[in-house]
Amino acid sequence: MPLRKRIHCKGNACFITTSVNKFVKIFSEKRYIEIILKNISFYREKHGFLLLAYVIMPDHLHLLIYPDPERKVDVSDIMEDFKKFTSRQLRVQMEKDKKTNWLAAFRLEAPRKRNWQFRIWQERFDDLGIHSLNVARIKINYIHNNPVRKGMVDRPEDYPYSSARNYLSNDHSIIRVDTDFLIA
Repeated sequence: MPLRKRIHCKGNACFITTSVNKFVKIFSEKRYIEIILKNISFYREKHGFLLLAYVIMPDHLHLLIYPDPERKVDVSDIMEDFKKFTSRQLRVQMEKDKKTNWLAAFRLEAPRKRNWQFRIWQERFDDLGIHSLNVARIKINYIHNNPVRKGMVDRPEDYPYSSARNYLSNDHSIIRVDTDFLIA
């Protein structure tokens, strides 16, 4: 993996995008989305970040998080933990579901370290430090409108795996989102 600048968003929110390797649409099935949701909740508690917005698309996800400045947690560490653990859980679920096409797509021809045989996520992720309330709102709108732009729904709140419902309907039934953080 090429060296990347490690981003520490101390005092700032971070907009994160991470994609499934080869853009396989594994999040078109609810059981795989549920793995992601459980892990977002788990790592939110473990690393102490606020979840400001999210969307889980069929082949990628966007997160807007605010790391706890007192914990001095590096966003790269959060994503490394998240991707490492979800990779294993997703692969195990694929094996149970006999998703041989998906497993074949993720199988590495020459396993790298620690006998890794599969790569579920692309190696890197994109991140952007958010330094103003206005930019945070722009990113939240981008996140919420992603399923609309892709023609999946007509309105952001119609897509179940997005924080649009948290903001527009105060519906935190799928995952809790810190919607009150950005109120000014």
